[in-house]
Amino acid sequence: MQKHNKYALLGLKALKRAAAKVTKNARKNKYKIPVWKNGRIEYEIPEVITEPGAGDGLGKAVPFLKGDI
Repeated sequence: MQKHNKYALLGLKALKRAAAKVTKNARKNKYKIPVWKNGRIEYEIPEVITEPGAGDGLGKAVPFLKGDI
């Protein structure tokens, strides 16, 4: 079981890195990203909200993006 958990965590980290790259690119080029809200898809440009304590749990500070809630 431990081996499967290890690969699941590696996959999750890869997805987080990919999502961070997409949101960075969307902010830079003012692209809209589809987000599922209230039972439908809404398109929004991600905004950076800096809050103390917002992090990835690894001791590194990461920007808190609107829509992450």
